[in-house]
Amino acid sequence: MNLTLSQKAVVKYKLLLFVILLLPLSESKAQDVFSVGPTFHFNFGDKKPKVSWGVEAALWWYESNSVPVSANLGFDRRKGSTILYTQAQTGVALAGLSAGPYVEFRKEEPTIVGLQTDYWVNYYLGLNYRVRYNKEGTQKALGIYIKAPIVTDPEENSSDDDWDWD
Repeated sequence: MNLTLSQKAVVKYKLLLFVILLLPLSESKAQDVFSVGPTFHFNFGDKKPKVSWGVEAALWWYESNSVPVSANLGFDRRKGSTILYTQAQTGVALAGLSAGPYVEFRKEEPTIVGLQTDYWVNYYLGLNYRVRYNKEGTQKALGIYIKAPIVTDPEENSSDDDWDWD
């Protein structure tokens, strides 16, 4: 199935809208996990393949009987450019997807803005396939990352047999 450029744009914006609509399904008091860690990618689909590295942080909200949702913030650094991005994400079990805007600051070319999507498999050590869309075309990357989880409210989820006398 070959999609035209305008059909591809419709698909990516529907995906972005879907992910963004998931964010209000969670309450801030249900925030469970903050994770942060390094990322490494092999980027292709541009002028020539390049290796990049970065750091990404994410806040995950888990609510009983609903799909977990998250927001992340990160940067990606490669020779000649730095990319800043943020995404809404969701996932179940070992797989998930995320989408959001990015801005790329280039050393010798104009700054560009675009949409980034990620498809990943993991828990805290993972693999991802990233696609960036912008007016110049599409960039793709295969990556690996590791994230250190930090539980933000461990007492809320504990099952201690403490007696409450109040």
